[in-house]
Amino acid sequence: WCMQMFNPVELLAARAKDAGITMSAICEEAGVAQSTPSRWKVDPDSATLGTIKKLDEALSRIIAARQKAA
Repeated sequence: WCMQMFNPVELLAARAKDAGITMSAICEEAGVAQSTPSRWKVDPDSATLGTIKKLDEALSRIIAARQKAA
């Protein structure tokens, strides 16, 4: 159960939801296929750390850009 609590895919999705940013917007910013997060829901083991990192960095950029614009 510990692993589930710290699932990086779920943490990323929760962070995006809290920021009001769609996963499709994050995928677009990261240059990752829009279908990737959906695939991860079906097959969590297919998530790679590199792609999660790309999406996390893209989310950070989107949040920073919004804060700058505000």
